[in-house]
Amino acid sequence: MEIMDNVIYSTFPLSTEPQTQNDCRPQQKVTSSRFPLLHQVAIGLGLLNIIFVCLLLVQWIHCQGSSRTTWAGCCSCPDLFMKNGNHCYFFSAEKKDWHSSLEFCLAKNSHLAEFTDEQEMGLVKQFLENDFYWIGLRNKSGWRWEDGSPLSSSIVSNSLTQNCGVINRNGLRASSCGVSFPWICKKVRL
Repeated sequence: MEIMDNVIYSTFPLSTEPQTQNDCRPQQKVTSSRFPLLHQVAIGLGLLNIIFVCLLLVQWIHCQGSSRTTWAGCCSCPDLFMKNGNHCYFFSAEKKDWHSSLEFCLAKNSHLAEFTDEQEMGLVKQFLENDFYWIGLRNKSGWRWEDGSPLSSSIVSNSLTQNCGVINRNGLRASSCGVSFPWICKKVRL
C-alpha cells in the first residue's frame, strides 16, 4: 500500500505596496534635529558679522568721545594733531613768520586755523598759554580769514603795518606778518 501525500499549493496575492491606515490621528513628519552644514555656516557667518559691527560701533563711540588721538584705532587726526569736534588742530612749538607758518600748514594738508564762531575760538583758547599763535587771518581790504570770509568779531590793532592775525588766551590781536610766533594749523577730521 502506498500512501501518497497530497500536497495542496495555494497562492495568495501579496501586495508590495505599503498599506495605508485609516488612522484619524494627525501625521507627524520625522525631521532631523541637526541643521545641514550650509545652515550652520550661514548662522556662524551671521554671528561673526554682528560681532564685527558691534566692535566697529564701540570704536566709533570711543573715537567720538576722545579729545586727543591717543588710541591707535582712532586714526581720524594725523600724528601730533589734537582732535576737537570735527577738526584736528596742530599747535607748533617752534616759531616762524606768518607766511612760513602758512606754508607749514599747507604741507600738512591743513591751513592756518580759522574760527567759524566764538565757541570754537573759546575751545582753542583753553589750550593756549600767554604766547601768541599765528592763525589764518589777514587784513586785505578788511580783516578776512584765509577762506575769504570776513571776521565777525573784533581784533586789537596798534599799527597800520599789523596785517596778520594772532590769538592768545585774551583774544585776537593784529601783528606784523614778519614777527616769529608759534602757529595753529587746522584741518577737517577724516
